[in-house]
Amino acid sequence: MEDGLGESVPSQAVVVRILDDDPQVLAYLANVTRSLNYAVNAFEDPIAFMKDDAPFPPSCLIVDWQLPGHDGLNVIAQCQKQWPQTPAILVSGHVTVATTVAAMRQGVAGVLQKPIRREELASEIEMAIARSRSRTSAAEQRALAKRRMQELGELELSILRLLVDGTPNKSIATQKTLAIRTVEKYRRNIFNKLGVDSAAEATRIWVLANHEE
Repeated sequence: MEDGLGESVPSQAVVVRILDDDPQVLAYLANVTRSLNYAVNAFEDPIAFMKDDAPFPPSCLIVDWQLPGHDGLNVIAQCQKQWPQTPAILVSGHVTVATTVAAMRQGVAGVLQKPIRREELASEIEMAIARSRSRTSAAEQRALAKRRMQELGELELSILRLLVDGTPNKSIATQKTLAIRTVEKYRRNIFNKLGVDSAAEATRIWVLANHEE
C-alpha cells in the first residue's frame, strides 16, 4: 500500500519514504515517524517505492532488507541514483556483520534489527534527517556557486583563476597583456557577478563551483 497522503506537501517539508512488505511493521514504522512530526510516504511494493514520482526528494528512506524478489540494499542503491542527497536506513529481522558492513560501504546511514525499539528508530531518523539537511544545504550552495560562475565570460574566468591562485593585479595585467586599470575593472565586474566583495569570497565561490561530492 502507499500511504494516503492526498494533501500537497510544501517543498520545505520533511518527508520520510518507507518500504516494508509486512503491513504491521510498515504501520509501526510510519506511526513512529509521524510521532516525530514528519510526513510519511509508505509502500509495500518496491517498484512503487523506487518510482521517482515525488515532487521533491525525500528527506530520509527506511527500507526493509529482505523483500519478495528484491534486496533492500539494491533498492537503496537505485534510490541513491535518483535522490543522491537522501540518507537511507536499512531494517531487517536478520542483521549480520556482513550485511552491516555492506550497508555501510554503500553509504547507508544506519542498520536496525527488528523488532525495532521506538527510541532507537526515532534516534536514527533524527540523525538521518540532520544529515539530509546538511547535504541539501551543501548541494544548494554548490548549485548557486555554479550558476554564478556561468555568468562569467572566458576572459573573466581566466582572470578569476589567477585571482584564486593569489596572483597580484600587476602580474595578471602582464600575463593577459592588459592595463592594470583594465584588470581592476574586470576584477570589480567579476566580484559583482559573483555577489562578493573580496578575493577570499570569490575563492570560496570558485571552490564550491568546482567541488564534486
